[in-house]
Amino acid sequence: MIFAVARRGPRTLGAMTRAVNLATLAALAACGGAQRISTTTGEVTALRDAWTRAFNSRQLDPVIATFALDAVVLPITGGRIVSAAAIKNLYERIWNRLTPHVELTSHVVERSGELAYDSGEYVENLTAGASTVNIAGNYVFVFRHRPEGWRIIEQIWTEASGAPETGRRPP
Repeated sequence: MIFAVARRGPRTLGAMTRAVNLATLAALAACGGAQRISTTTGEVTALRDAWTRAFNSRQLDPVIATFALDAVVLPITGGRIVSAAAIKNLYERIWNRLTPHVELTSHVVERSGELAYDSGEYVENLTAGASTVNIAGNYVFVFRHRPEGWRIIEQIWTEASGAPETGRRPP
């Protein structure tokens, strides 16, 4: 068939192209149209920022409110923390021993339908008494949209070797 179209000339080829385009549009319309991928990320970014503010302020209930009930945290220490209740227990234990302060630098925020993710780098200062330890690495937050709004369903933390001496990443 390709050879037959090529022999008929440009006028017939243009008409056939229009016919194929119309058939494609008709098929899409019959299927409910092309699927639209949403790229709005403002709500996801706002939730990440709310988590960061609450975490740095050591506000346990607002931090846990950003997570789904079945959320998972993969900390840099290894292991798998499953459920908002277990995450709450983790933060209570951390905050009883340390005063953390984390700074997130987002590189990519993407959303498709009811799932979204934020990926970037972090620097965390952990203070215990007069001592401060600085940790740097990468993070990924995965979000899911539900009727009650966006919630974190997974947090992944890695540690980079050679963390900076101060609490800020070098330029």
